[in-house]
Amino acid sequence: MDNRGCELNLPYPPIEVKGKNLCYAQLLQRDYTGKNGEMTAVTQYFYQHLTTKACSEALADELECVSIVEMRHLEMLGELIVLLGGVPVFRTTEGCVNTFWCGDNVQPTQNIKKFLQNNIAAEKIAIQNYRQHVMLIKDPKIQAVLERIILDEEHHIALFTKALSELPG
Repeated sequence: MDNRGCELNLPYPPIEVKGKNLCYAQLLQRDYTGKNGEMTAVTQYFYQHLTTKACSEALADELECVSIVEMRHLEMLGELIVLLGGVPVFRTTEGCVNTFWCGDNVQPTQNIKKFLQNNIAAEKIAIQNYRQHVMLIKDPKIQAVLERIILDEEHHIALFTKALSELPG
């Protein structure tokens, strides 16, 4: 991928696990396709990319680039889920209920200030979820992948914060 500033120039750890563990797979499923998971981030930022092109090509390009980074996260999580013995369906457990990922997770606002604020909040929730999963998952190989993803999410917060500060008015 060409680096347009949305991606840290750091390698990702290998996608490996110590062994099969369906409990870990279920935890990662939340990061994969939960309401605040990577599938939502991919589609949210791509939607914003499409709707922002006409008024700010630079921001639209950045949103597309971030969406692609989030897609890489989605792929890594899906691969980990498979290695753990899970199935990477677009479904997660919210509370005690199994739910499929839904397009309703994407917020349709086209107000740039509002969606940048929403993006920052969503990235913070994702980081919080990843940190919780790093503590719960006792596999250092998975922990390393999640810690690396956290670095990307922190970088995305910085990018969205900068874009927000550069808005007129």
